[in-house]
Amino acid sequence: MRKKLLIMLLALFIILQSPVKAEVYYKDLSSTYWATPAITKLVNLGYMEGFPDGTFRPNEVVTRAEAAAIIARAIGGDTSTNFSLQAVDVTSANPYYMEICLLAELEIIQNNEYFQPDEPLQRAHLAKIIALAFHITTDAYNKAAFKDLPKNYWAKDYIESLADIEIITGKTADKFEPTAPVTRAHLAAFTARGMEFQDKVKNYEVAYDYLVRDYIPTIAEKKKDAQEVVAIVNKLRQEHGLDPVKHDLLLSQLAVIKAQDMVERNYFEHRSPHYGAPWDMAELFDYSYTSFGENIARNYNSAQAVTDAWMVSPTHRENILKSSYTHIGIGIKQATNGQYYWVQLFSSK
Repeated sequence: MRKKLLIMLLALFIILQSPVKAEVYYKDLSSTYWATPAITKLVNLGYMEGFPDGTFRPNEVVTRAEAAAIIARAIGGDTSTNFSLQAVDVTSANPYYMEICLLAELEIIQNNEYFQPDEPLQRAHLAKIIALAFHITTDAYNKAAFKDLPKNYWAKDYIESLADIEIITGKTADKFEPTAPVTRAHLAAFTARGMEFQDKVKNYEVAYDYLVRDYIPTIAEKKKDAQEVVAIVNKLRQEHGLDPVKHDLLLSQLAVIKAQDMVERNYFEHRSPHYGAPWDMAELFDYSYTSFGENIARNYNSAQAVTDAWMVSPTHRENILKSSYTHIGIGIKQATNGQYYWVQLFSSK
């Protein structure tokens, strides 16, 4: 009997600790509803919640204050700020006062005399907030275009840039309806996508290319081989009485960009026809350094083989054993013909 009771208590504990699934909890959400995954994510993270009657009301309009609170939670900001809010229509009694203060302090929303907390949030304003909150680079060079956005419309660049990377969508294929109110479902979807895109940036899976004025994928291949190259290089440096170099993830992202550039533009040179010299590319992607070096190779299938080849070459060996280098990055990309392109970058900081 005691054993049975313990099992029941353990089962109850597991149930209580499990995150609530929105598609089960809210009676007006089905598992097939387009925004259910995003709503589920934000509810389980504690950023959004439903209503006491067991509904989520996905088509209900969101107020400016409600949206500010959800975005503030999503970016994980410290709401214990002492920021002086200028808005006379938002008092400390407002349940979202601290979240609004946080967004104003971070300049995600304007710190004006009036915030209009109870007014519906417009879709154009949400686009700007998403871009600023998740540090997404926007520009005027976009593939997306909406007929209802005039050329000089204040939020055009925000909207079209976010549409390019599929964070936001129009009401139709060619109309965005910028002044339309934002629904709870759309706020959840756009916020979840903004969070996911920010994670891709943090994980070095995408980077903003200032030459093409767009985000490009930077997915690393053969990660274990890249790590093995770093280990082999540091073993060689140790054998020669040198300090090890640190595996720099941002530098590895640059190496991936260079490797895929060689694959896509079909060349094998230190100087890229697109980015220029290796150090030019580093500066383009805002990589700080005091000195910089690059080794490249192709037609090698293992970390040991490519490192052995580099060590035979005097100039490549010099990079590997240069005492002033402190950081290393490795990028590997496979061409359609199966050939691997290897890029090894070094820097001093």
